[in-house]
Amino acid sequence: MTQQAEVTETNQEPTQASGEVENAQDEVSLDSLLSEYDEPKEEPKAAPQPEVPQISSDVQNFMNRQIKKENDQAINEAAKIMKESVGDTNLTEKWFKGQLHLAGAEDPRIIDAFNNRDNAPKQWEAIVKGIATDLAKDLAPTDQSATESWNAVASAVHSASTSAPKTEPGFSEKDLKNMSDAEFQAFKQQHGFRR
Repeated sequence: MTQQAEVTETNQEPTQASGEVENAQDEVSLDSLLSEYDEPKEEPKAAPQPEVPQISSDVQNFMNRQIKKENDQAINEAAKIMKESVGDTNLTEKWFKGQLHLAGAEDPRIIDAFNNRDNAPKQWEAIVKGIATDLAKDLAPTDQSATESWNAVASAVHSASTSAPKTEPGFSEKDLKNMSDAEFQAFKQQHGFRR
C-alpha cells in the first residue's frame, strides 16, 4: 500500500446514523470538536508536480471573486444557523456574523474548520452550533416584567402633553378681573376655594 493510500484511508470520517449524530453533537463540546485542528498534520511528501501554467489576471480576479462569494455565503449560512440555535432573540444575523468573526480571531482552529467545511460539513455545522451554544450562555434572557415597565414609562413620557393646559371658560385672568364680588364668591365655592 502506498503512502498516499494510507493517508486517504485514515482521513475518512466514520458514518453514523442520524439519531446517533444528534446525540453525539449534544455530548460533544466545542473545544473537543476543535481539537482536531490543534496541531498541524504532517502532510505526505508528494512527488514534484509538473509546472502549472500561468493564469491571467482576469481569470485570477474572477476566481478571487468566486471564492469571496462562496465564503460570504458560507458565513451567512453559519450566522443563520447560530441565530436559530440561540433561539428567541432580537439580535440580527449581522450580529451573529460578527460573533463568528470574533470567535475565529480568538481561536484560529475555527478558521481551520471553516476552511475545511467542504470536506467535513457536519463537523463545521456542529462547531457553529457549539459557538451558538456558548453565546446562548452569555446572553441573558429578557426580563419581561422589566421590559414591560420600561415600555410603560416610555409610553407615558411620549403621550404627555407638550402644550399649555386649556383654561375653562370664565377662568381666565381677564374673566376673573371682570367678575363682580358676588360672581367671584360663587366661582370660589364652585371650584372649592375657601377663604
